[in-house]
Amino acid sequence: MAIDSLHFVMRPQLLAGAKHLLATFKAPGLFIVLLACAVGAISGVLVAAMGWIVQEMHWYLFGLPKGARLSSMFALFEPGHALVPLAGGVIMGISIAWLRYRKYRTPVDPIEANALHGGRLSLTDSLIIAVQTIISSGFGASVGLEAGYTQMGSGVASRIGRSLKLRRNDVRMLVGCGAAAAIAAAFDAPLTGAFYGFELIIGVYTIVNVAPVLAAALMGSVTADLLNVRRQHQ
Repeated sequence: MAIDSLHFVMRPQLLAGAKHLLATFKAPGLFIVLLACAVGAISGVLVAAMGWIVQEMHWYLFGLPKGARLSSMFALFEPGHALVPLAGGVIMGISIAWLRYRKYRTPVDPIEANALHGGRLSLTDSLIIAVQTIISSGFGASVGLEAGYTQMGSGVASRIGRSLKLRRNDVRMLVGCGAAAAIAAAFDAPLTGAFYGFELIIGVYTIVNVAPVLAAALMGSVTADLLNVRRQHQ
């Protein structure tokens, strides 16, 4: 009887605890932080993938030994390798001409998207910019990949936020998380990525946005590090 009485007393407490735990996970703040972590992880994967593609292009197009960096080379191995950037320029010119022929609109970057469009970014536009950046850098142009990184991270974040029908401010914040995670992953610098997201993309520092942006930046940096370390050991 004592055991049955204890179960009778504890059951309402257990139910109340379970409801409280469920409500905690449904809380908007925690949901946004978890969503920011997911965006950060995706951005880290995208950054690692783009960096890997460009490095493979350098090794193949310029005949570099495995592990070598094009930026550290003092001279090309063969004179014909000087034509590689020319070929890249031709490909870029063709792609731009094709986009103009199709009357494709000018892509919107994350800063403009947050300032004027409530965080609305086209994933197709982001993919075009990322591919053009990969072509430019892969064929030896002195172009960094940061624009492609932030565009893809922010584009994915915007698509996720709009698909989940988040509020305008939450979508803008999530776009900042994507950009912050991309920069953090690119330079293995979570704080730098977070400041980039706050100052350039979101445009304002608020207590509400600190946890999501920092979480996204940390996840982006850690994810990219794990993928790069695994690639080096293969």
